[in-house]
Amino acid sequence: MLREEAMARIVITIEGDSQEIGAIQEVLQRLAGLTTGEFEVSEGVRPLGEREPWTFEEFRQFWSRLQDGARQILAEIAKRPEGYPMVDLERALGVPARVIGGRLSSVGHAMRRFPHKEEPVEFRTGGDDAPGRRIYFMRPEVARMIRRLVSEGASADGAES
Repeated sequence: MLREEAMARIVITIEGDSQEIGAIQEVLQRLAGLTTGEFEVSEGVRPLGEREPWTFEEFRQFWSRLQDGARQILAEIAKRPEGYPMVDLERALGVPARVIGGRLSSVGHAMRRFPHKEEPVEFRTGGDDAPGRRIYFMRPEVARMIRRLVSEGASADGAES
């Protein structure tokens, strides 16, 4: 019986703006010894800012995959989606930054099932008020979906009592 050899394939996802992607693509081509045109670019790859927005049903599925601690954190950030400093988040939740970061890891795990969707929460390093500290941001439509899911959950919990 003849055995077919499988060819190894490496898939790399590059996210960023078109200039960043172009620069990284050139480096990869040089490393691989390829000439321009031999490098396959997938049609499905989108720059980071061009990920698809969530529908409510998709977000509900995503939400159901999160650990309770991550839901609690996202629900708190949804109260101030325009920017929630880590120091305020620590105070509101009564836990240190390292615990918040650990609990948010389930967001990353759940995102693997939704690779083309926008991240539900982002952070930047703080400005004058919190140099070196994180500030969390959330799109207003994501914050609305979270508040709705939290409200529905509270209603369902109350109905069970």
